[in-house]
Amino acid sequence: MRFAINYSPQAEKLWREGRIQVDLFKCPDWLDLVTKVGAIHKRYVHCSLITWRGEMAQIDFAQLQRWLDTTETLAINTHFALAQSEFAEESVSPEAVIQRAARILSPLCERLGAENIVIENVPYPAPAGVWKDALIEEIVDPAVISEIVRRTGCGLLLDIAHAIRACEGSGRADVKAYIKALPVQGLRELHVTGILPEPDEQGIRHDHFALTAEDWAMTEWALAQIRAGDWQKPDTLAFEYGGVGERFAWRSEAAVIAAQAPRLYQLAKSV
Repeated sequence: MRFAINYSPQAEKLWREGRIQVDLFKCPDWLDLVTKVGAIHKRYVHCSLITWRGEMAQIDFAQLQRWLDTTETLAINTHFALAQSEFAEESVSPEAVIQRAARILSPLCERLGAENIVIENVPYPAPAGVWKDALIEEIVDPAVISEIVRRTGCGLLLDIAHAIRACEGSGRADVKAYIKALPVQGLRELHVTGILPEPDEQGIRHDHFALTAEDWAMTEWALAQIRAGDWQKPDTLAFEYGGVGERFAWRSEAAVIAAQAPRLYQLAKSV
């Protein structure tokens, strides 16, 4: 399994010094950054696509195909998130959500091939301003996600931290049972990162931080499921810590990367 880490100047420096091993740098879908990183190392692109009806209508299919053709990107990801406003006067039910998502994803699957698309589970709820509107709870229902994967033929991008946050936000107590109920037989990519122990004023525990002991335990458990053959072996394990720009400038500590990336690299290679 390939090991990737969010590209950051700190991660690049550690890699150049030989202090971490990285198969790929994970890049946001910023052309300039993807080009820059590609000049020094293998990289793949993590897209900002969301299953909003309006946003998906603006897809640049030619650019997505170029990511597949010219980088080490094996599948185009889309974040599975729908809001109440997407349904206007329609009633929201699991079947309505499944049908809506399948329709939205249909052009992406037809143009690029369903085998080249992965659906990422998202956290719930989200802080104000993160999405364009309040998310509906059905998007974190594992039965809904599983049926969408079945009907579309897409794969699953499992973000463990997102799954934990979805359980906390929807009142589910058993995180492992929740994750097992997701379509893990279609697993293509695994995201690992730390979650802050304490919630903010909205009651939300934020992710993209250093892994805690609890996060390590969940990561080890997930890798054990893959080794046992209970889940499909994903192509890539990505450490989603660090990055570029204002959002990540204050949480891209070289010491964290140097301490945690080697252990995750070994876990990825243990599968």
